[in-house]
Amino acid sequence: MDVMKSYQIIRVAKKYYELHMGQLEIAKEEGVSKSTISRMLQKAMDLGYIKVKIDAPTESLKTLENDLKGFFHLKEAFVNPNLIDNEEIIMRDTCRALARNLSSYIKDNSTVGVSWGKTMNCLVKEINYINARNIKVVQLNGGVAKSANLTGAAQIVDALTQAGDGIGYMFPVPAIVDSKVISTVLKEDSQVQDVLNLAREAQTTIFSIGALSKQSILYEVGYLKDEDYHVLEEKGAVGDIASRFFDINGKIADENLDERVVGLDLEELKKKEWNIAVAVGNQKVDAIIGALNGGFANVLYTDEKTARLLLEKVNR
Repeated sequence: MDVMKSYQIIRVAKKYYELHMGQLEIAKEEGVSKSTISRMLQKAMDLGYIKVKIDAPTESLKTLENDLKGFFHLKEAFVNPNLIDNEEIIMRDTCRALARNLSSYIKDNSTVGVSWGKTMNCLVKEINYINARNIKVVQLNGGVAKSANLTGAAQIVDALTQAGDGIGYMFPVPAIVDSKVISTVLKEDSQVQDVLNLAREAQTTIFSIGALSKQSILYEVGYLKDEDYHVLEEKGAVGDIASRFFDINGKIADENLDERVVGLDLEELKKKEWNIAVAVGNQKVDAIIGALNGGFANVLYTDEKTARLLLEKVNR
């Protein structure tokens, strides 16, 4: 495409989206047909010149919210309505709802613990500003990837640090190592101890709930080997929080694997004032139930369909 044609497409896009001119009016100014203007606008979108973002607030569905709070003894729940049946949009809307409410859970000079993963990477894109200042943001578990695929562990720390004018602290180690001995040695390192102590001091934690799946980021980056995965399946694991796997009753599924995790353990997690879980999708229903049965979360952000599936399953 020549430069002048590119400039015309950009000019048309600016007239339409920034000056709010009609397509017919633009067509007269540009000396072309209205259909040509329509094609130019589509071309501008295809080239990435135009990016559309709908940033409308949503209200929690109160009946489902109250049912979840009552059954699972939660402090708070937010059930995002499923306006469109698309999992990517549903996850984004649910993460946006949490991002809007972060100031309710994070106060000045407080410490926030965070996990990482695909859902947390979605949350990163929705965080803009929180009222709290001078916060500390710390990882709940190691996040150094074993392969070229990135865990995205740093992004959530960076996003909250910038939003809360704070300081971020990373675990400079993998999430799961090859043996308990290695895990023990790493935890004796002064840098790891400092981060772990900060995680223990956190008043608020924010994490996703992962399902046991070969599509999970833990499997994709090589933290979970095939033999680990099969053992977890045999022992009834349904999901994980910060790389620690549990069964449907909220009990650690495999003690041997759990001893190889570098990070905050789930019993310590339960002591926080706010433990905020965000999870959507029918593939995560059992994992969410296990996490809530274990008392690992006292706040849940989810969507309408997932909430209904949760309540249907526990009320059978």
